[in-house]
Amino acid sequence: MKLIFVTSTLTSGGAERVISLLANEFYRKGNEVEMICLTNLKEDYYKVDEGVKLIHAEDVAGHGLFKRLMWFRKYIKKEQPDCVIAFMEAVYEFVLIALLGLSIPVISSERKDPTTLGPLRKFLRWIFLPTATAHVVQTQKIKDFYNAIVRKKTHIINNPVNEKVFDMPNVERDDRIISVGRLYPQKNQQMLIRAFAKVKDTFPSYKLVIYGEGYLRSELEKLIADLGLVGRVDLPGTTTKILEEVKRSKVFCLSSDYEGMSNAMIEAMCLGTPVISTKVSGTDELINDGENGLLVDLGDIDGLAQAFNRLLEDENLQKQFADKCLAMSPIFKIDSIVKKWEELILLSVKR
Repeated sequence: MKLIFVTSTLTSGGAERVISLLANEFYRKGNEVEMICLTNLKEDYYKVDEGVKLIHAEDVAGHGLFKRLMWFRKYIKKEQPDCVIAFMEAVYEFVLIALLGLSIPVISSERKDPTTLGPLRKFLRWIFLPTATAHVVQTQKIKDFYNAIVRKKTHIINNPVNEKVFDMPNVERDDRIISVGRLYPQKNQQMLIRAFAKVKDTFPSYKLVIYGEGYLRSELEKLIADLGLVGRVDLPGTTTKILEEVKRSKVFCLSSDYEGMSNAMIEAMCLGTPVISTKVSGTDELINDGENGLLVDLGDIDGLAQAFNRLLEDENLQKQFADKCLAMSPIFKIDSIVKKWEELILLSVKR
């Protein structure tokens, strides 16, 4: 099959990681695969195989939304792929508008919780999603959000994890809490830092390490200084060794106010790193509070501090969470995820 994947960029991020993994796997399975990035950000954090044709739309279409729309429509008509797969809402809206009236199958993939979006973005979904051949989400909650027309064509497919996760050796874990995510308001690292400040004296050997970059760095650094946490909370930026860093941490924490489904959290679970998470979309479909992880209310600093106390002081509970998460990890293997995508693409092509 000839498949064209479309994304905004391949810079660091959960959706970018998933789309690059899928493109590479479909290429290795003998398909002709192209990747189109709609923006001109070329610091590609996630790499695609040399056999995957990579196009940055602004290089060939120029700047401006209308120019890219016209170029994209003309290009797809010329290439005649068996299927176009578009990740993230702004991207799949672009693709669905550009390809209106054409008979080429389009699979859109939701990567955020649509219940958190403003009226305009929700309206655009109601208008354009019915024109997609199929729609992919990661949680039942998100599927239930849509109207009956869209829900009928919506499929739940988990995000795959890097196969490296399943081959990593056991290591001695450090006394530290790790978090991974862009330094953006959505991730609410302020809550995480403030909660850690409440338990730092109870657990003097522990550090909090937050991996990621973003425009809130200076604000977070000031908060760390104001709370007297310099040397106890680190912001090391991004790293290509993030799996190794999560593997050697005793706790993973997700403090987001909203998510589609956190790839970083899934990877932590598959690495056997106990998870504490806010109750964002999908977490309660993977985590049974008190059985294989801990859940806290959105923005609840005291609740998160209590969760830290409960988990850090109980090594048996840490082991219980690790064992139960490892037991469910096979459902996130790339082979099983690609098979589901393959079945959906074949179904879409036949329609």
